[in-house]
Amino acid sequence: MPTQDGGSSARDGGGSICTPSCSSRSCGTDGCGGTCGTCGSSATCSAAGTCVCIPQCNGKTCGPDGCGRVCGTCPANATCSAAGNSCACAPGYAPNQAHTGCVRVGGACEGVSQYGYCSGDTWVRCDAQEGIVTMECGPSRCKRLDAAGNGACTCGSIDANGVCATASGASAATPRVHFTCAMSAGVLIANNCTAATGSSAGFCSTFVTSFGHQTTCFCGTCSVPGRTNQCGSLCSNPAQCQYSASGNFHTCGF
Repeated sequence: MPTQDGGSSARDGGGSICTPSCSSRSCGTDGCGGTCGTCGSSATCSAAGTCVCIPQCNGKTCGPDGCGRVCGTCPANATCSAAGNSCACAPGYAPNQAHTGCVRVGGACEGVSQYGYCSGDTWVRCDAQEGIVTMECGPSRCKRLDAAGNGACTCGSIDANGVCATASGASAATPRVHFTCAMSAGVLIANNCTAATGSSAGFCSTFVTSFGHQTTCFCGTCSVPGRTNQCGSLCSNPAQCQYSASGNFHTCGF
């Protein structure tokens, strides 16, 4: 016998007629041992007999949950991966030290120290002139020195005498940063020569003598900080000082 809601009557063991009740239900029991419908694999039937979407967030930290909402959101200036399992800082940004947000490369240091920290294989630090800068150390070559992530690129072939480069480690005609190796820790230290000398013309260069060479910060061509940190002539006889721009080195009298 058909019913008003599209089901059919049924008799129980005592001969009574059971009328299915599905007028307001799309799933679950019809009250007569049958069902009013079934839900798809991504939904479950509620007690009220309606299909409710099940959020698909297992293994996800961000992105859509399949039910019109999200499994989580990424911090400002970061995007969610296609798989939804990680957030990545947008180009021009780097993770902060706590990895809870993104800091702008070239922006104000805002707590980032001159010694810096490791973010994966990237060294993030503060430069006195350029603000936040990053340097790619190479696979597994950014050494963490503590649980907070403080650290820097490993020294590689750079010794305590150091080399001259730009803040990001590139070569330049007039490099302003002196990179040296902290031998005890095995990581690089970057010293901005303009800040170190207090001179707007400060740059990094190598002083070559008959006994060897020394790479350091200069106040300017042929001028270096003295014992009282005052800039003075590199050579005892200033007229003997020669600077090679092509090789970025100084000599005295030869």
